[in-house]
Amino acid sequence: MVQKLKSNWTLKRLNKVAMTVVLSLVIAIFLLAMLGTVVQAAGLVDDTVNVANEYSRYPLENYQLDFYVDNSWGWLPWNWSDGIGKQVMYGLYAITNFIWTISLYVSNATGYLVQEAYSLDFISATADSIGKNMQTLAGVTPSGLSTEGFYVGFLLLLILVLGVYVVYTGLIKRETTKSDSCHCELCHGIYPISFLYCLCSRLH
Repeated sequence: MVQKLKSNWTLKRLNKVAMTVVLSLVIAIFLLAMLGTVVQAAGLVDDTVNVANEYSRYPLENYQLDFYVDNSWGWLPWNWSDGIGKQVMYGLYAITNFIWTISLYVSNATGYLVQEAYSLDFISATADSIGKNMQTLAGVTPSGLSTEGFYVGFLLLLILVLGVYVVYTGLIKRETTKSDSCHCELCHGIYPISFLYCLCSRLH
């Protein structure tokens, strides 16, 4: 049995299978890059710029620590030890800036939570925000499917790949039962998605 497997998997056949897999991956990545859509959800940190308030006059990206390390002559042999010290100093400054950025976002998120707590509508506002973000990422709107999102970009590609697989197993490999079971599993996956779509469109 082992000898038969070794004779079937020759180096030429392994190269052919590897090239087929690599070519399939390249085509899939190309299709995703060409047909895929970028969807962004609103973050939990409120980055609204409002000139009326001192704390929201500038966006959060403006509040970074300024640091500069002159490393222009560090390549000279007599400056190597000094260059290593400057690199260490630059690393410490970068770590400090990273900690400062985390502190900035945590402080802003805390302020947002306090603001929502005083408005006495924290739970419903958060639930609405999460629901809208889920609908935006999924590509579902009250009027139907939008042109962006998961269902529009990825579901059609998934149906295409599954259709190619069903045709391959049914016509080329002559495994009709496997092809039919794959088709039934696709239908079992589409029915809950259709139900969720109808439910979301009824709710909003």
